[in-house]
Amino acid sequence: MGANTLGASQRVFARLLHLYPPTFRRQYGEQVVQVFRDCSRDALAAGGRRQLLGLWLATLPDLLKTAAQEHLKELYMNKFLSDPKIRTKIAFILCLPLAAMTLLGALGIDPSSLPLPGGPGIFSGIALLMMLLGLWLYGAPTGLSALLGLLMTLPFAVMELVNRRSYGEGFPFPLFGMMWLMAAVTVAIVAPITKDLRAGKASKPNWASLLVRGVILVGVIIGWVTLVADQMPCFVGVRHCD
Repeated sequence: MGANTLGASQRVFARLLHLYPPTFRRQYGEQVVQVFRDCSRDALAAGGRRQLLGLWLATLPDLLKTAAQEHLKELYMNKFLSDPKIRTKIAFILCLPLAAMTLLGALGIDPSSLPLPGGPGIFSGIALLMMLLGLWLYGAPTGLSALLGLLMTLPFAVMELVNRRSYGEGFPFPLFGMMWLMAAVTVAIVAPITKDLRAGKASKPNWASLLVRGVILVGVIIGWVTLVADQMPCFVGVRHCD
């Protein structure tokens, strides 16, 4: 009798999971069912059907509430990501820190002299990540950008490993992380422009957007080339190159 009760309880619970959105069920459905199965078995063993009923009374309201929340979350996110105006505004905000740093550099102001949160290095890394996310919202292929950025950085990392292995130094992960982010942002800026040109959309260009992206692109490329040139002695194995 206990096995039949337990099986019926689990089947009902599995049916109720269809109240959740399909995305949630695919990601967490099996885990949720497993947890409820274990809890049901423990409840039935500890207090029989009365204890199992108590589990249901505690579980059902929470299940209904979270199912509604998941549907609202999915509806909101779909609307959010499908609205071009909202995407553009959020993308602009995400790109703003790096754009501001690039503009300051163009005006001859060293951003590292400013009281930036976390210091210039951490702030620059966060600004690059925000820019990459913003460019994704604009339509840039972030996966391809990350891969090409890695391929652009990898030769210098190999040089560092080969030429400095006898010095007993730690590998400079922050340096190559920054180089990878800068290279990925460069590709992410260039890719949509190239795609538009190939699709023949250059007849009605958004000059303001092109100008902003062009300024940022030039700034990031100059920064990447400057960083590589500065660190090249280290890459080729010069001792005390810093």
